[in-house]
Amino acid sequence: MRRITKIILGVLIIILIFLWVTIAKSPTTDSLNIYFLNVGQGDAELIQKGDYQILIDGGPDDSILSEIGKIMPITDRRIDIVILTHPHADHLTGINQIIQRYEVGQIYSSGSITTSDQYLNFLNAVTSKNIPMSIPEIGDKISVFGDAELQFLWPGKKYLGISGDNLNNTSEFVRFCEFSHCADFLGDMETDEQAIAYAQLKANNVDYSADLLKISHHGSTNGTNATTLNEINPQVAVIEVGVENKYGHPHAATLDLLNSRNIQDYRTDRDGTIGFSLTPGGISPN
Repeated sequence: MRRITKIILGVLIIILIFLWVTIAKSPTTDSLNIYFLNVGQGDAELIQKGDYQILIDGGPDDSILSEIGKIMPITDRRIDIVILTHPHADHLTGINQIIQRYEVGQIYSSGSITTSDQYLNFLNAVTSKNIPMSIPEIGDKISVFGDAELQFLWPGKKYLGISGDNLNNTSEFVRFCEFSHCADFLGDMETDEQAIAYAQLKANNVDYSADLLKISHHGSTNGTNATTLNEINPQVAVIEVGVENKYGHPHAATLDLLNSRNIQDYRTDRDGTIGFSLTPGGISPN
């Protein structure tokens, strides 16, 4: 009898610990957070409010699983929207891991392609799991929760079916806004393509300014210049980059440029996973 009682008490303790961990990790209804996940030399960003998640890119390996596991409640096994900015492995590989372990509601991409094993695995997984995938038009907007809005600014279907030497410039340029505060995600888009995008968006009176900027191409000089910062005019910038990576990212010229504009910079190689809360008062680090 005592043994049975001990077993029952042990099970109850395990249940209580499980419930405590789940509640502790669950965001409040009013809490909106943007996370830049520490996945090494790659990109992965998570926008979260309550049990609604938007994932932009997945990093170069399965490290995204542990990083997301620190943020999402263990009982939440769904990611509502996944955006693949472009099919380079350092943005794509982790998405394949996510697809295998989470229910994914919708995938968006620019439609650029490659013959890499990771990309072919991605297409097979999307097909086998019947995940809707679409290529948004320039300017397409999605209302996600409350007055929050996800807008696809570039490139539309310009690169649909294209497989070239420079997939960076096929990156989705995405803007997320709530409470009149915005964050821009440039993928790896280089400055020459950015200039084309800015000119067309400006001609169509599309606002693409943002409080928070995910710096393009891991802080490379080909991803950020004075025009980028003049056009977007961010207060805060985040660089997703691996520790002592072989590319020398972020480049000193990019850091100097941010410093000269008094733009506060955060880096995953230095700061780990970086979280920001978005409220009516603005965007602030967690």
